[in-house]
Amino acid sequence: MRRYQPAAVLFLIFLWCVPVFAQGNAGVLNLEVEGNAAINSNDFAGARDGAIEDALQRAIREAASVLLALPVADKKFLPFKNEIIEQRDRYINNYKITAENNRGDTYSVTIKVAVALPDLKNDLAKMGFHQISGAVKNNVIISLEVRGLKKYSDFLSLKEFLKKRAKIVKNINARSFEWQQARLELEISGTSQALAAELAKTGRYILDAELIKKNQITISLLPREGE
Repeated sequence: MRRYQPAAVLFLIFLWCVPVFAQGNAGVLNLEVEGNAAINSNDFAGARDGAIEDALQRAIREAASVLLALPVADKKFLPFKNEIIEQRDRYINNYKITAENNRGDTYSVTIKVAVALPDLKNDLAKMGFHQISGAVKNNVIISLEVRGLKKYSDFLSLKEFLKKRAKIVKNINARSFEWQQARLELEISGTSQALAAELAKTGRYILDAELIKKNQITISLLPREGE
């Protein structure tokens, strides 16, 4: 069992579910987000409600971030964050829980949520945010699965590589981590073929060419000399 301990540690580090988003129709932003809440005194029902609330709040923050083209933590947005969150019922069209579990003393839920953009746009404008984008950019969401991870630095190396391809890779979202494997959701500008070509240039990865056209990139880490 000892050999599985590093995977458990990496799972806690990487599994920070940032929303995956797509514009389903005009005025609605569809997201998938994770929410978490502490389990106090074995109150699982209360923790579940808290995790759902956390997920809904995160969805609203991320929707505002998309509209404003600002990071959620940007100091320009922080003063208005609570005011927006307090009015969440105005912005949430509907949501559906797709997964839930408790890890130790934390309850987690994953939800798919539809955020109504018109009211959110109007409220942000009233707060002084006039530079609001009219529509969500038509970027592409792709799945990237990496296999053969030996250590933490392997994942860091891939993540840094993706960050440096800012013209293509717009957002990097860790979705899951298992023994020597990780799955990410990437928001990219361009095509999955273009990103696959960049990965191939490194000489560090073997790519599954059959999946690339389906916006799924699977790479296997080549062992280095001496490994």
